[in-house]
Amino acid sequence: MKNKFNNIGSKEWLPFQKSWSTYQGDEALYRANIRFFTLLGEGAPAPWVFYHGQHHALAAQVAGQEGRRCTTKVLDPIQFGLLDLRGRFDGVQDYILQKAELINIAAEIYKVLDNRRFICIIIDHFLRGGHAPLAWDLAASLSGLYSLKDEKILAYPGPGPTEGPGHAYALYLRKDEFSGQGLRMGYPALLKEGPLPSAAASTWQVVRPPRRNPNEVLHPAKFPEQLVAQFIDLYCPPGGAVLDPMCGTGSALVAAQGLHRRAYGCELSPFFAQLAQQRVQSLPLEANREWKVANVDARACASQGFPRVDYMVTSPPYWDMLNMKGAEYQARRKEKGLQLNYSDNPNDLGNIADYQQFVDELVEIYCAVGLLVNQGGKATIIVKNIKKKGRNYPLAYDLANRMCQMGWRLLPEFIWCQDDINLAPYGYGNTWVSNTFHQYCLHFEKIGE
Repeated sequence: MKNKFNNIGSKEWLPFQKSWSTYQGDEALYRANIRFFTLLGEGAPAPWVFYHGQHHALAAQVAGQEGRRCTTKVLDPIQFGLLDLRGRFDGVQDYILQKAELINIAAEIYKVLDNRRFICIIIDHFLRGGHAPLAWDLAASLSGLYSLKDEKILAYPGPGPTEGPGHAYALYLRKDEFSGQGLRMGYPALLKEGPLPSAAASTWQVVRPPRRNPNEVLHPAKFPEQLVAQFIDLYCPPGGAVLDPMCGTGSALVAAQGLHRRAYGCELSPFFAQLAQQRVQSLPLEANREWKVANVDARACASQGFPRVDYMVTSPPYWDMLNMKGAEYQARRKEKGLQLNYSDNPNDLGNIADYQQFVDELVEIYCAVGLLVNQGGKATIIVKNIKKKGRNYPLAYDLANRMCQMGWRLLPEFIWCQDDINLAPYGYGNTWVSNTFHQYCLHFEKIGE
C-alpha cells in the first residue's frame, strides 16, 4: 500500500504508533514527530512546520536536516504544528494567564493547517512548584476547534527536564470533518495545584504481569496484582481495609490479602463473583484476613454491611467497547472461546450505549460507594481513554474532572505502561492512530462527604 501520509516505511511507522515512549532527548523527540507528521511530495516545495517553544534553533536544525522548513510565524500552508510548552509555567495561575494566548496560537494555525493534518502540543503536569493536569484542561478546551485524536506519554527514565519527575504529554489534534466547532470548556475543577510526588516516587512503570491461570483470563479486563499492590502499600495503612466495588476476578482483594489488609468487593456477575471468592479462599491461611465478596451491583455496595475502609481501588468497564462486534480484541477472544463482554445484565455499565450517560452513572456509583471511604482516605481508578468509530473519548480526563467536582482531590497520576502487546499498523499510510499501550491510575483523596 502506498504511504500517502508521510513516506516512511512500516519499520519506522510501527514504533511511533506505541502510545508511550521513553524520553531520548529533544532532538530525537522533534525529529520523530516532524518525520511522522509531514509528507515530502515529489517535485513539491518542502513542507512548512510551525514551531512554538524555547528551542527554535534546534527545531529549525532538525527540520532542515529532514528536508522541511521551520517557521515561528503562521504561514500558509502548514503541514504540522509543534508546540513545546514544557517548563513554561510557574504555576496554575501562570498557566491560566497564558492560556488565552496559547489558544489563539492554536486557532491561527488551524486557519492555515492542511486538512487532516495535525498539531502536537507537548506539555507537562509537573510545574516548578507542584502538579496540575494542564494537558487535560488544554486538550478539553481545544477539542472543539480541533479533533482530539490521541495522546502519547513521554516517560522520563529519570528526573525530567523540569523540576518534576516522571512524564509529560504529547497531545495530537487534527483538522478534519469533526473539527472547526469552536472552543469548549476546559476542566476548571482540576486546575488546583497539588504537591509534587516525593523524590523517590515514580509516576510511570512498565508492568509485565506473569502468565495468568486459565480461569483468570476469562475476564475481559484485568489489572495485575503487582500493580495494585504498590498502591495498597502506599495508601492503605497496615491492617487497614480495601474496597473494590467492581472487583471482577478479585485481583485487588488478592493483593490486599497478600499485604495483610482486610478486603471487600462487589461484583455484578455471579460467575466472576464466584471466581473472586475462590481465588481469595485459595490463598495461604496466614494471608487470609477478614474479607467478603458480595454478588451485587456496585450501586448496592454501601448496603452490604461492609465497614468503613481506608482505600478504594477499582477499574470500570471501558464503556461498551467489549460490545463492538468485529473489533480486533473481540476477534482474538472469540477465537480462544473466551467471554466477549462483562455480562448481559441490563444494569451492567458496559452495556450503556451513550457515552455521557455511561460517565454520569459511573461517577454516581463511585460517589455513593465513596461514602464507605474514611475522610482523608484514598481511591484509585484504573482506566484508559477510548477510541471508537474514529473518535477519541477522553474517559480518564472526564472521570478525573467529575470526581473533583464531587468532593475528591486529584493526586498525581501514575501511568501503567504496557510493553507486552504486539503492535498493529492502525491507519498505516493514511493517518496517526496509536496503539494504546498505557493506562491511567488516577489517585484521589477524599476531602468532602
